[in-house]
Amino acid sequence: MSEMQSALSMPGRVIVLCGPPGSGKGVVAGRAAVRGLTVLSLGDVVRAETADRGLPETTENVGQTALSMREEQGETIVVDRLMPSLSEARESSDVLIDGMRQTEELERLREHIGDVTIVALTASAQARAGWLAERGRGEDGGGEEFAVREEREWNWGLEHLMSQAHAIILNEGSVEELGERTDMILETLGF
Repeated sequence: MSEMQSALSMPGRVIVLCGPPGSGKGVVAGRAAVRGLTVLSLGDVVRAETADRGLPETTENVGQTALSMREEQGETIVVDRLMPSLSEARESSDVLIDGMRQTEELERLREHIGDVTIVALTASAQARAGWLAERGRGEDGGGEEFAVREEREWNWGLEHLMSQAHAIILNEGSVEELGERTDMILETLGF
């Protein structure tokens, strides 16, 4: 097999996107998709399980579903459920996995695919709370619900995961500025 054929048959690379609730992960994922990456969301796995359990998409229900999935089936269940879609997507493109929150998930991912690139997204709690209120997704909640969700996700090890990032995007400006920063980071990382 020639070097060119070998390169063409190699599986796509993987970016893991992590950051606290409301930090702009959806905007970054959207920019990655425009650049041709397949975007897979760990949050979508949990929201689907919440719906399968017949529960409305509220902060409490989505959070409790995520906790119970991990308690009942292990810390890596969410990423394990994503693996078939990830394997399929890597056959044709690079992939961005949106919303990883635990180091156990990252280690499981590395067991299956080897090296991954981690991009962390950060923004002040005040800015994120405001953006979540504007977004209006059922799981976002506000006020006390935001604080509960924030504590839960940091307790899962998000800070440790973010400390391993190859790049950190600070989101304190407009959506347009975040898009420009995202393009610059993805370009720098070779995606």
